[in-house]
Amino acid sequence: MKTQNQITVTQIETIEQFESLREEWNALLFQCVEKDVFLTWEWQFAWWKNIGQWEYQLWILLFHEDEQLIGIAPLMMSQKRKFRFHFRWLENIGNPECDVSTIISIEPQKTISALLRYLQEKRQEWDGLELMEVNATTTGNQEILKTLEDSHYGFWRTKEEHFYIPLMGNTWEEYYNQLSKNMKHNLKRRMKRIAEMGTVSFKKYSGNSLTWQDFQTMCKVSEKSNFPDLYKSDNLLSFHKDLLEFMRELGWVQIEMLFIDERPIAFQYGFLFDNKYEDWRGGIDKEFETLAPGKLLMVFSLEERFKLGLRESDFLRGVYSYKTDWNPLSREFTNIQVYNTSNIKSKLAYWWVKHLKPIVESLLSKEKQKEQQNDSS
Repeated sequence: MKTQNQITVTQIETIEQFESLREEWNALLFQCVEKDVFLTWEWQFAWWKNIGQWEYQLWILLFHEDEQLIGIAPLMMSQKRKFRFHFRWLENIGNPECDVSTIISIEPQKTISALLRYLQEKRQEWDGLELMEVNATTTGNQEILKTLEDSHYGFWRTKEEHFYIPLMGNTWEEYYNQLSKNMKHNLKRRMKRIAEMGTVSFKKYSGNSLTWQDFQTMCKVSEKSNFPDLYKSDNLLSFHKDLLEFMRELGWVQIEMLFIDERPIAFQYGFLFDNKYEDWRGGIDKEFETLAPGKLLMVFSLEERFKLGLRESDFLRGVYSYKTDWNPLSREFTNIQVYNTSNIKSKLAYWWVKHLKPIVESLLSKEKQKEQQNDSS
């Protein structure tokens, strides 16, 4: 389909078409300011092949200006039930495992305008569009968000925070000295206690040195953590196996582990991409929980990242004390929903989200506060 200004929109609907896009997908992504490992063909295709294709309909859109690829909307269609209605819901591929999403583009204004025209053309086929974890600080994403908000569709957004530690301009020693006195005291005390239990070692696995056996060792630690079933699904295991296969030679995927003697007690699983580390998953053996092995592993990991000259260490989504303890900076992200208000059920859903839901949540919050006050009196 051609839109105004000679932008051609092509819809990708089969896994075979998706598989063939690797070279041009990444060539486009690496020209973008908003490049991220979660937006690479490798991450997106591995997730779709092993998880997405069994539950969703592929809805990737390619945007060409003349013969040049200028944008990709990595979308999928799901069926959701809300308010006793069935909704045809477009969302970013990888949701909810994906920590970063956007419309990939070197011409954001042209791409998002063409997307809106295409959605209008296909208005009988969708009810809502959702993008989760969009970086709201980059110019390209700001253009996309502003254009969606100014469109005739219903638009709703919620704020998120991603924490990160800038690594450039400081040494590890300078950074460590800026941590709170209490934090440094606890780290030193726990490091001493854990050293009394055996030989403490830090091991990093990346590139061609990273094997599936290393991943399985990590999984054994995860089985003793707060999320013992995280890597037990066959589909999820296949997804991670493909990630390793696709990314290993590129040096993008990395596992770090803390050992006492030969026993692994903590791990971090993430990505080394665009000169930054993205800390995706972590876990500890709960038998050693009082020693905070996750924090001790982070000491070794951060020191290593400073020495490598990376520009930042990104904790990704989620506001938790184990992140804020490290004095990180925060970056604004946003989740957005676009409602196709040309049909009545989407219009009702938008009215609920924008007007009624905040009132209900406010009333429930006040009721909870009253209950807490009564309990304390």
